[in-house]
Amino acid sequence: MRVLALSLAFCFLGSGRIVRAEDSTTTAADTTETGRRLDHALDVVLDGSNRAATGPRTLCIVVDATPSLTTAGFAEHFDAALERNAAKLATTEIAVLKVGEKEPVIQAPTADRAAVGKSVRATLVGAKNRVRNVYADVRAAATLLGGRSGTRELLLVTLENGDVEDDVEATVTALRHAKTRAYVLTTQAFLSDTYAASHVAKGAPKGSTWAGGDGAFAEIPWGWLFQMSNGNEAAASGFAAYGLTRLCAGAEGRVFLVTDDSSSTHACMTMGTCAFCSGDHVVAGETYQPVRLRSIAPLVEPREAVYAAAAHDPCWRAVQAAWKDASEAGLVRSRPSLDATGKPDRRTTGAWVPLVGNGLAFSSMAGRAGKALEACEHVRTSLEAALAAIQPSEGSARWRAIAEYVRLMLHVTRVNLVQYIGWCQEVGPVVAGKKPAEPEMVAPEAPYFTESQRMVGVSYTDWSLCHGVRPFTELHLPGGAALKDALKDLEGVYAAFMARYTGTPFAVAAHRTSIAHFLPTIQGKTLPPPLKKTAGSTGEESSNTPADRPSREGGGTSGGGATTSGG
Repeated sequence: MRVLALSLAFCFLGSGRIVRAEDSTTTAADTTETGRRLDHALDVVLDGSNRAATGPRTLCIVVDATPSLTTAGFAEHFDAALERNAAKLATTEIAVLKVGEKEPVIQAPTADRAAVGKSVRATLVGAKNRVRNVYADVRAAATLLGGRSGTRELLLVTLENGDVEDDVEATVTALRHAKTRAYVLTTQAFLSDTYAASHVAKGAPKGSTWAGGDGAFAEIPWGWLFQMSNGNEAAASGFAAYGLTRLCAGAEGRVFLVTDDSSSTHACMTMGTCAFCSGDHVVAGETYQPVRLRSIAPLVEPREAVYAAAAHDPCWRAVQAAWKDASEAGLVRSRPSLDATGKPDRRTTGAWVPLVGNGLAFSSMAGRAGKALEACEHVRTSLEAALAAIQPSEGSARWRAIAEYVRLMLHVTRVNLVQYIGWCQEVGPVVAGKKPAEPEMVAPEAPYFTESQRMVGVSYTDWSLCHGVRPFTELHLPGGAALKDALKDLEGVYAAFMARYTGTPFAVAAHRTSIAHFLPTIQGKTLPPPLKKTAGSTGEESSNTPADRPSREGGGTSGGGATTSGG
């Protein structure tokens, strides 16, 4: 987990007005605060003088205790903010709750600032990076505040959680009934995060589910053929998890985003290594531009309203149709998260066309890939025709960006399939000893395998598009003229996409998309299974304990460095 710097990233707000849930076009940009330091965020929350000019006020601090909060020095900054705002807190009582506890109230409402600071520090003792449902504790705080007189406000501090939900709308309702304004201090989510679905994530607390990234549903197809990772799962979105933003939109509050500006290392690849560098370059387009970021901000209406908007949006309908066809053809392992009417589809996973793994029937494998290539071309041309029929003024800018990203992925899949067919026809038979090598391909004194090694199938690694498409045209890749044509088309689409979406998370997602590099699979050695260890003998925690959050790193930021948010 990277060290969290004490800065706040944000998108541009033209006015300082509070955005209410009944506004029909509320997006994450309307509720996310912009360019402030942590100290300023705490000052905004603690200073209620412009929101509660007279009368008593109760503020509830809900702390999701994780090591990142300790690293960020949250307790020290909170103590300093209490001192700076002492005069303005004269009529304010503050309560402290700790997320994940059976008795979450650590400090009942009090005007004793020293006791409040002590309670916040106590919540961070022994902090662990656990998967927690913060929404249940927000409802508990709303219950506590509901019986208080005067102005009521809440600050949820959660740098790691927010993507694990039970019932967001019930939490919004509880805050409204308690007449409580909600603030959230958190990190950026990933772009339409599909990590939980693509990795079959487990460990969510009972009664809750992994909910994804900045959007109300998984908008981007995941699990593309010949992609070891998903580009959107490595692209910081510039916004908080949907549930957290929804709380603030529904309860007239604000989201403050903490970002990591401490990293100086770039990683072209989410998994594996880059074919062209050692990660020692500065990447153009991965510092987010506020205006562009605002234009592709996700909706933060109730999920049903977002589903309905998607069903009526021509760009999303084009994505849904292409996603469905690509899934049925085995080009992508996921299914559309919504059906054509905008209703959630519980069938979220499918299967790839069988092209990798064990087997040396190269002619048959090339034949299957040829059929997949035909399907890919059909899906691609259908999507392009649908997009061409949509007027520039029609459809959401976000869902248009997603549609153009899907188009890019179909071009990448085309390149990979053409290359795979070429590998099966030109390289595989030679490597497996079924066909003599061309003289220039291999020296006779350098055999591919020793007697103890045997080729049993085909595998691949990924080379990212962080450096663009042009470098791949200089490599000797199988596929001949068909590959040259596919790369030329991809280069044009990629350049146009980057010109339009540089400075947004979609540029980062495109950078993390990959060209496959095919390799022979070598028969492995059988090893005995490791000895089983019990929790009692090793000091490990029980399997009933919620698992640690996965360590993940993303690219891009609106503050200048890479961000992490878990999920």
